[in-house]
Amino acid sequence: MKKIVYVTNTQYIRKDIAEGILAEKFDLRFVDAVTEDDLILKCADANAIVITDPDVTAKAMDGMPNLEYISGAIIGFNTVDVEAAKQRGIPVSNNPKYCTNEVADHAAAFILSLARRIIDYNEEVHVKKMYNALASGYPIHRLSTQTLGLIGFGSISRALTIRMKGFGMNIIAYDPYVTKEQGILAGVEIVDMPELCKRSDIISLHLPHMKSTDKIINKSVFDMMERKPIFVNCARGGVVDEDALVEAVKEGKVSLAGLDVVTNERVPIEDNPLTKQKNIIMTPHAAFYSIEARIEQQELGCKHVLWFYEGKYDQLPIVNGVKPQAAKV
Repeated sequence: MKKIVYVTNTQYIRKDIAEGILAEKFDLRFVDAVTEDDLILKCADANAIVITDPDVTAKAMDGMPNLEYISGAIIGFNTVDVEAAKQRGIPVSNNPKYCTNEVADHAAAFILSLARRIIDYNEEVHVKKMYNALASGYPIHRLSTQTLGLIGFGSISRALTIRMKGFGMNIIAYDPYVTKEQGILAGVEIVDMPELCKRSDIISLHLPHMKSTDKIINKSVFDMMERKPIFVNCARGGVVDEDALVEAVKEGKVSLAGLDVVTNERVPIEDNPLTKQKNIIMTPHAAFYSIEARIEQQELGCKHVLWFYEGKYDQLPIVNGVKPQAAKV
């Protein structure tokens, strides 16, 4: 009897891609399931699920009693209760590499757009019909005189480092899991959070959202920022206290911000106070996107299920420490 595999988001996982990888060996089914109730109602007999960002809670897992594996097709796994999955012996994987270059490019684009005031100049030319570079008196500095502080120093931060080194920037990073020696090898100085906040002209976030990082960038952190930095978040909205960010921008502790993510992406964006701030530019969680990345995202999300049941466990990026023990297809 074939294992039952559900693809839970037909907007993000193309049917033809999933079928090409999984249809031959699995009973492959397509649904749209976002909430825990959706999963229980539509995927109750699942052996494995391919997900983007549904609420895979303990209750949802209990409503799928045959569930053996959760394959996340995206980098983030904050909507999955990974501890509950661990308690139930269910491995959870994410998809950590498919958009490394895209997110690094997007963060670099935010940095350049904000540092060079591209959005403001564009508005002056198109809306205000002004054509005078010096009229607004923007405090623009040469990038090679600036310090970029990276919070989190994984693959995306390392890719961004390569890009911004090309502009001659001094780069420092905070990551409790990276040693000073490892930082030196990557061309950055590893520092603690207070020092990073004190020294940085630009701060870019690149860390996952989980219990230990929830609202880790809060009022006390913004209060440590001495140089009124540009602030960029292409990671996860939940790592930032958004109310504190709004206040930091209003008070000038943060001069400008570029955000690709917000804490709750299911709430209408017009209700988010971040959108009311002139000094914050935003994109709709688009940093991951390129045509190439989207194809790779979908392929890997499905291939992880195939590899799980083929016993190719060393190729699976398991995030909750559960050693896979799958029944073979």
